[in-house]
Amino acid sequence: MKTVEMSDAAYKELLSRRIGRESISKTILRELKPVQYNSKALEELKRIEKGTFCSLDEAEKKYGI
Repeated sequence: MKTVEMSDAAYKELLSRRIGRESISKTILRELKPVQYNSKALEELKRIEKGTFCSLDEAEKKYGI
């Protein structure tokens, strides 16, 4: 097991994020894990990040707006 040195403020923040009597190492692991949300807005952002979208001009031509 490794020892980590941290400021008092960071330690107090870490303690405030504990659930019940959860160990500090479990709290750190839980806080570092990415949260998987399945929402339409997040799916739209992921789609845009991948580049699978079209410009406004392309959409107007495609849908005849």
